[in-house]
Amino acid sequence: MRLCRTAVHLCYLAGFLLWPGGGASAAELTASELAAALGAAAQDGNSVARARFKIQPEDGGAPVVLQVQIKSRRTPERSEAAYAVLWPADRKGEAFVVRQDMGSAPGGFSVTPSDRESRLDPQRLQEGAFGSDLSYRDAVENFFLWSGQALAGRENEGKVDCVILESKPGAKDASAYSRVRSWIDPRRLIAMRVEKFDRQGRLACRIDTTQVAKDDIGRHVPAALTIRRTGSGTVTEIEGSNLRHDAKVQDADFTREGLPAVTGSR
Repeated sequence: MRLCRTAVHLCYLAGFLLWPGGGASAAELTASELAAALGAAAQDGNSVARARFKIQPEDGGAPVVLQVQIKSRRTPERSEAAYAVLWPADRKGEAFVVRQDMGSAPGGFSVTPSDRESRLDPQRLQEGAFGSDLSYRDAVENFFLWSGQALAGRENEGKVDCVILESKPGAKDASAYSRVRSWIDPRRLIAMRVEKFDRQGRLACRIDTTQVAKDDIGRHVPAALTIRRTGSGTVTEIEGSNLRHDAKVQDADFTREGLPAVTGSR
């Protein structure tokens, strides 16, 4: 996959997966202004991308590698994403759709290669999609839009001097997390590291940006990420390519019939 051309739209990816850069330096913004800028930038309309998932067992076993198509549509009113496995052949047809309306909890469904559909209820939303460390919830949730935002100092992440933003959900923010801490590169205005904590205050997930590139509209975005979920027994690396914001995305793309791998297998 070519990473030099574009980066993947990773779910606030990872809420995990797009933190685009641009505008004023993060060092000049208040916590609310910084969060609003990041949250609004992720609401970037239609996009289509490819991603390579490498799911590595922590015991050193053989990794699982997947090629995945991602279609997204993100607006201030609703965010939705459709992920479909394109390769390997024995997993083609495995897919899921997840969506979230502003002020509501996320939901969606998953599909197996045999075309069996199951609902993504609140418990399943916390599980790893495709057996990876990317949860279904993290593919759509935008924590930068939560009502509670505060600056929590500065700290180096790798060689980058970062501003730490702490996000907490308010009464009207539906989330399974109690808080999220983001290490923001103030020059490129992207998250270099994200830590998510469960309702008991325990670390649930850590996401590290390992490569930065410019997308098809000239913004800095994470082109490669490493995700670790507490207790999963795996580490997931996600590399993105061929992100396009000029792609046509329709309502049907977020239905079972519109999933390309499933439709193509019939």
